Formats: sequence, structure tokens, C-alpha cells
Amino acid sequence: MATKTTATKQVTYSGGCDSVTLHFLSGHVVTFPNGTPVDVCAEDAVVLSDHPDFRPAAKATTTPQPEEG
Repeated sequence: MATKTTATKQVTYSGGCDSVTLHFLSGHVVTFPNGTPVDVCAEDAVVLSDHPDFRPAAKATTTPQPEEG
């Protein structure tokens, strides 16, 4: 039997509380500290997509460091 992989997305809460805990219809319970990216499944991310206090987390950018010679 093949295993099912679940895609995750990072979401950041930016509302007025220090953190919120949500109980999704998927059965997941997720706590979102304010301003901290949190991984959620794609299904839960869709639920949050229209809520103004939740946004996709900013993509991490890396700057190459100069090599020491």
C-alpha cells in the first residue's frame, strides 16, 4: 500500500492576540504564535486563506556568504 504524502504550507498569524489555537475540520489542532511561521496542511491553509489575520509565511531568502581564503 502506498503512503500518502501531505503537502504543507507555512502560515503566519498577525492578529491582536499573542497566539491563537484553532481546531480545524480536518481534525488538526494548531497553535499560531503571533508573527511566527507555522506549518499547516494544504487543506487547513485553504481554510485560512480568506482570513485577514493569516497570511502565507514569507519565503526565506539566503544570501551567499563570501568564502574566507
